[in-house]
Amino acid sequence: MSNNSRGTWFILLTIAIALVMELFPLPDSWQVWRPTLLMLVLSYWVIELPERIGMLWALICGLLLDALLNTSMGLHGFALAVTSFIIVLLHKRIRLFPLWKQALTMAFISGIFIALTFWLGRLTGKSISSIAWQATITNAVLWPWLYITLKQLASYFKVRA
Repeated sequence: MSNNSRGTWFILLTIAIALVMELFPLPDSWQVWRPTLLMLVLSYWVIELPERIGMLWALICGLLLDALLNTSMGLHGFALAVTSFIIVLLHKRIRLFPLWKQALTMAFISGIFIALTFWLGRLTGKSISSIAWQATITNAVLWPWLYITLKQLASYFKVRA
């Protein structure tokens, strides 16, 4: 492995795992609690490496998610690009926050993501009856563990800018 790769393979692996995790079936009663793992993983990389991972990565990952979930093309891409833009603007502040405040921030940002996907789904004619706000709670609870795990693994695999 060359020194110039700087851990790109690891970033792609974490994104691929998040995409696969989005496909796992859950019982109907748990669907409203389903975390938006791809958004969380992308958010981590945007916070840690904003000069490498940004809105273009978010748009591409969102288009992949649209293809996998058979939703309108661009729905998740646009929502991920908007949330990535917000995180790029705030990444220096978010890095300084303690984990509990980062979790609250990610709950708010995931609320924006969920609202955008709901709105765009309704706009494109999908029959979505209600917004699953419970997922923001799941995202907030998962964030500290995801953040710590990815930070330690990125350090181990020497992922850098």
